[in-house]
Amino acid sequence: MSTAAAPSLRRNRPYLFLFSAQVISLAGSGITTVGLALFAYQLVGGESAAAVIGNALMLRILAFLLFSQPAGIMADRLNRKRILIAADLIRFGLLALFPFIDSVWQIYLLIFAINAVTAFFTPAFEASLPDVVGSEHYVKAVSLSRIAVDVESVASPALAGLLLAAVGLRWLFWFDAITYLVSALLVFLSAIRSTPVIAAKLRLKSFFAELAFGTCILLREVSLRRALLLSFVEATAGAVAIVSTVVYVRDVLLLGDTAFALLMAGLGLGSTVTALLLSRLSGRYESRSPDQEGRHARQHRWADSALLIGGMLLGLLLLPGFMQPAVFWFALLWMFNGAGQALIAIPSSTLLAAHTVSAERGRAYAAYFALTHAFWLITYPAVGHATSAFGAPITFTVAGGVCLLITLMVFITTRQKFVPHVHSDKSSGANTRFS
Repeated sequence: MSTAAAPSLRRNRPYLFLFSAQVISLAGSGITTVGLALFAYQLVGGESAAAVIGNALMLRILAFLLFSQPAGIMADRLNRKRILIAADLIRFGLLALFPFIDSVWQIYLLIFAINAVTAFFTPAFEASLPDVVGSEHYVKAVSLSRIAVDVESVASPALAGLLLAAVGLRWLFWFDAITYLVSALLVFLSAIRSTPVIAAKLRLKSFFAELAFGTCILLREVSLRRALLLSFVEATAGAVAIVSTVVYVRDVLLLGDTAFALLMAGLGLGSTVTALLLSRLSGRYESRSPDQEGRHARQHRWADSALLIGGMLLGLLLLPGFMQPAVFWFALLWMFNGAGQALIAIPSSTLLAAHTVSAERGRAYAAYFALTHAFWLITYPAVGHATSAFGAPITFTVAGGVCLLITLMVFITTRQKFVPHVHSDKSSGANTRFS
């Protein structure tokens, strides 16, 4: 990451355009998630709608796994700004087709296609962010992105309800399509990298080596391996929250939809508050060192501490599940669930930015994106089947044990003493100290 001073986020116009594009796209995507459930119910009705939604989510993850690695190669070799704009325009066209669907296979096809395009957008977006905001403001930028996701999860259902009442189901999808047009315009106005970071052409015989390159980046540093493994802990706790909460609320607490919505809002609140605190405290802690080497050492310390606390927290809060905590205590635990997930996600992104240079970030972020989604592909069905077989309370406790075991094993087996180091940015011929 470049060590040059960058303007504050409030004065950084390229970042403000990119962040606005992200917020608008998230709002549209959240509304489409609500609309998809309603649309599937209208199309097939009853319990079959749940199967359609579940299959669509599986296809979403599959699209990420298949296309994110090739997308990372393109993000390092093609114009990232053009990739972002093209992805938004293609998603606009695909979402605009949704209201005309009349069969289930068409739902599956469009969901797969939309998320295949998203797999190209995300690595290019994330690889551009460190260059736009600089090392000094990167943690804050990642924290704000996390907050945007959390706020979307709370606000989108409410906005979807208003749109349904005002214009009907079909316009939910067209609203999302329009958000991608606005996002494309905002990306166009942003001054992000306009030239490829690798000039050499990609040859077919080196394609598979390029596919593996991003994963090699994640495995070459102990801190990145640790963050990647703890992402499985995040995926376990997240899958428990998404899959099992409704069962616990309905079957154990004997409460309704309002209680479920409030508990999930609490999950987002815990994540949001933690993201805000991390962005503020980490910046202050790093700034106490006068030189780049000291800042990088401090960055490692707070990131490693946050990862350890996050993993332990997620394990400990899930363990009491078999005791069937009452709604107040369950709400408190779920706020800490959101906090624990943020404590893993934010330092993981920070370490990835710190240990990569611009010429390799597309492939690195794509590999991270693919592998972390592969974890969710495992935890979603595992938690679902466990909940069906043993009930939500036992599933919570078992998941907590898994989280604790993985966290302890990761930190026991990946202990290291920090050694200052530099990394060569082959795209510019310069040595860039991690920061």
